[in-house]
Amino acid sequence: MATNKIHVLPDVLANKIAAGEVVERPASIVKELIENAIDAGARRIEIAIEGGGRQLIRITDDGEGMSRDDALLAFERHATSKLRVAEDLEAITTLGFRGEALGSIASVAKLRLRTQTAQDLIGTEVTISGGRVLSVQEIAVPTGAEFEIRDLFFNVPARRKFLKSDATESFHIANLVTHYALSHPSHAFRLTHNQRESLRVTPAEDLRTRAYQLFGEERVADLIEVSLERGEMRVRGFVSSPSIPRTNRESQYFFINGRYVRDRVMGRALGEAYRAMMPAGSYPTAMLFLEIPPREVDVNVHPAKTEVRFVRSQVVQDLVRDAVLQAIRETKAAVTPFGEETPLPTPSSLAPIPRVPTELVLPNLTAGRSESGERRSLLPAIPEQLRIGLRDGAEDEPSPLRALRPEDVYGDDPLAPDPLEEHGTELAPASPLPSLPSRARLGCLGSNPPESAGSPLRAAQNLTLIAEEITTLGQLHQSFIVAADRAGLLLIDQHVAHERILFEEHWASLRRRQITVQRLLLPEAIDLTPAQALAIEELLPTLEENGFEIGRLSGRTLAIHAVPAILSSQSARALLLDLLDTIGEERRNLSLDGLHAEIAASLACRAAVKIHMPLAAEKMRWMIDQLLRMENPATCPHGRPIILRLTAREIEKGFQR
Repeated sequence: MATNKIHVLPDVLANKIAAGEVVERPASIVKELIENAIDAGARRIEIAIEGGGRQLIRITDDGEGMSRDDALLAFERHATSKLRVAEDLEAITTLGFRGEALGSIASVAKLRLRTQTAQDLIGTEVTISGGRVLSVQEIAVPTGAEFEIRDLFFNVPARRKFLKSDATESFHIANLVTHYALSHPSHAFRLTHNQRESLRVTPAEDLRTRAYQLFGEERVADLIEVSLERGEMRVRGFVSSPSIPRTNRESQYFFINGRYVRDRVMGRALGEAYRAMMPAGSYPTAMLFLEIPPREVDVNVHPAKTEVRFVRSQVVQDLVRDAVLQAIRETKAAVTPFGEETPLPTPSSLAPIPRVPTELVLPNLTAGRSESGERRSLLPAIPEQLRIGLRDGAEDEPSPLRALRPEDVYGDDPLAPDPLEEHGTELAPASPLPSLPSRARLGCLGSNPPESAGSPLRAAQNLTLIAEEITTLGQLHQSFIVAADRAGLLLIDQHVAHERILFEEHWASLRRRQITVQRLLLPEAIDLTPAQALAIEELLPTLEENGFEIGRLSGRTLAIHAVPAILSSQSARALLLDLLDTIGEERRNLSLDGLHAEIAASLACRAAVKIHMPLAAEKMRWMIDQLLRMENPATCPHGRPIILRLTAREIEKGFQR
């Protein structure tokens, strides 16, 4: 007789499997228990963690509590007080509802629950270890519930080894508590890590007051209020002025019916609203709350309940975009250096090349015809900001303007200099300087992101340039240095060129332990978010090695006493906030050298000359000379090309010679 191959899993094993989806890290437990506390009517929630949450998570609330029977049933699979029938799934108004969290948590940790209702004379204590109930006893406790979770993943070592450092895990917890404190301003929250208070907020009258409690006066002062209602949907909250960009999305908070979510629809809407107002790679601060009928959104998409699906996603996207645009226009905040109302700078004349009179008409520029007989333009299809050079009308070729790359070796070009000529500088990819992981880059301020793999603009490598033979011609759009050598025309991005120079100079000084520091006449005070306050503990020694001197004033307020000499105090403040905002998992995985390199690259980016900045001829000449002395003058520290070349052969081809 054949043996059955299919069997029902034991509850303990089923809970461990469910825990793999629900309990990703300590912050996942904190999220589930905070949601349960809010659903239970709690107005005060205290969170205490030790060892980043792997040693201890204790969450205490003053909600309605549980009876003895409910306290035991709560740990059964799919046990919940928030759903009764299938139709309830179409109108979910609570934060928690799956009924998997407590059973999953208890299966991978040592858990103790103490709880009591206002109607009961005595409370209940339940102790569970690895999914097995060890004891149930009566105990006198205040009304509410206290969950104590110890030794997370003690019985699943394969999962425990994937946890990050204590600082990383505590950072995620602080970030999570900040989200829920922001979405529930009428509640009191307190967070401690290793008996040290990281966050404490009392009940606030409104969202702006709560934002002030969490982020400080500086971030709240320039926030723009958002409010728009269409039918049964409403968007409210705050966004920042386009004139205050950030280099990451860490300051964007999205909520749907009070639930914190990571939602692409709302993110795209926000990006569309700011598209013409901010440079690429910059992001606004946002705290946006979407109120929508439960039937219009499915919150049962992901076990962690951080992703949702809309019935009418385009309607939601349009609503959020229009709400933000309306708020910005009403405050006239769009009039910024990067706003729609700011005209683009006109190109500078490239002396000594004379400018062509504007009234001059060039004949036959559209004289070419396609096979169908239609007139065809002979002008190249090159992006507006790089509209240089012509191509043959007979063939649709990519732009001849490109970054220097291996296949650009001069070959038989009659104008090419001898690659072995003395004083030559070879742009080679190999360099002892550290490279930055692509997922951990802050990015170049005021610059567009690198081109895609299919673009003709590629990294500069393996091409000899001779400083003495380069002639500086001028500036294009006060952003690019235009120069020429015997091989052709060169375009040099002044921002990333200066960034490369400053990066290598700072890196060399760091290796010699000779960072030049400037002390501030008056210390610069800076208010941190709870997550940033935890991140600074790990980052502080590295910052000090790079020339910062930072002290604590009180609570989450720091004082910057000294900064690297290449930075202004305001640039140092912005840099510090960006580093702290992006000190999450990806950056924490960097080696010490990698972290030093990231800070050095960010310092260089902040201190480098910006685009739309006029440069004197002497400054341009100095920049070219310095750049060609660098170990890697081909790309900036973040991987962007520095020099683009249009060879003499390509110029002649453009003129059909």
